[in-house]
Amino acid sequence: MKEQQDDLKVYSEEVRDVLSHPPKSIFLWGNTIVFGFFIVLTVFSWIIKYPEFVPAPIVVTSQNPPEKIEARSNSKIEKIFIKDHQKVKKGDILFVLQSTANYSDVLELKKLVDSLSPNELLSFPLSKASHFKLGELQGDYNNFSKAFQDESLFSRLQPYAPESLAANQSLSESRGRIANLQLQKKLELTKYELTKKNYQRSQDLYNQGVIAAMEMENEKIKYLQAQQNLENINISISQMQENISNLNKTKSGTTINSEKDKINYSSQTLQLFEQLRKSLKQWEQSYLITSSTNGTASFQQFFGENQFVKAGDPIVSILPDHTEQLVGRMSVPAANTGKIIPGQKVLIKLDNYRFQEYGIIEGKVKNISMIPDDKGNYYVDIILQKGLKTSYNKTLKFDKELRGNGEIVTQDLRLIERFFYQIRKLLGYQN
Repeated sequence: MKEQQDDLKVYSEEVRDVLSHPPKSIFLWGNTIVFGFFIVLTVFSWIIKYPEFVPAPIVVTSQNPPEKIEARSNSKIEKIFIKDHQKVKKGDILFVLQSTANYSDVLELKKLVDSLSPNELLSFPLSKASHFKLGELQGDYNNFSKAFQDESLFSRLQPYAPESLAANQSLSESRGRIANLQLQKKLELTKYELTKKNYQRSQDLYNQGVIAAMEMENEKIKYLQAQQNLENINISISQMQENISNLNKTKSGTTINSEKDKINYSSQTLQLFEQLRKSLKQWEQSYLITSSTNGTASFQQFFGENQFVKAGDPIVSILPDHTEQLVGRMSVPAANTGKIIPGQKVLIKLDNYRFQEYGIIEGKVKNISMIPDDKGNYYVDIILQKGLKTSYNKTLKFDKELRGNGEIVTQDLRLIERFFYQIRKLLGYQN
């Protein structure tokens, strides 16, 4: 206290008066400024939002994404049919990889095979295809060629035809003989009836003592001969009928064998034809790079003929003509995925376009996969309702696919809400 009084003695009387009795307005304005600053801080903390994000890489592509074609075998590029950024159609051949076959011969053979249905195999132009150099396909083609020739020879020579013709001739002769025997049988039957009546009359006369026993016995002999002749004719007719039955069996067996061999030859040809078609398809998948859609071809790197490529190397991408709606696909780590629900806002920053210059793209969560992949990531589908229109009102150009980073807004809290949220978390930890 004594020291303070000593300090006051140093200052002038006016200063000592102010220091000993400060004005009330200083306290009033000071409190007002502090309170006003607190109000302004509170207002700004309510206006300013501080959202919570779940970041992850994103790929923006179309619903029918670009087709990426890879080499399926280790080989050299034999022929390139297109130029970079050239329009292509579905089924166009883009590249041909080197094989042991002449690719033009294989393509010609494929055209012939595809033009024939199974019912038209006998019209296959074997003479035209005989000079083709088919490499690894040669064995399958030779097997088909042999089966085709065997069936053609069978159809042309008809080896069962002579046997069938002989059976038909024998049947015709046997039926003629039966017809003659039937006529003879009628005559013999008439003769038999007359002889029987004469024998019965002779027997009556013999019983009356009119004729001698020898004359009656002669009539009996004639009757027995007529009976025997009729029986012989019946036996001959029965034998001829049995012969006709055997001939019909032989003819039926010949027909069955002929049809059986015909089916076997046809089945063998068809089976080997389908095997050849399958081998051509496998060769096409291994050595031909073709487009499966209409679009624009883009080389993955510089390529030239005789350049070696490995199986799995990307060769070309096809950007479809109709990209339809653009979508985003995110691969999100498991952490915080429980907060992701459909309808949440997604802010997308593309690597191709700096967001500081072009702005960001806005999307919405469409759905999230129910289970993670083998790396523990969840797939999230994003809808781009405004397409590639950015926050700077610029529309970006879509080319194949665009990569970048996406941020899913899971909680769009205000700054003051987040402050109290942190306090609540601390109190929760203490409890």
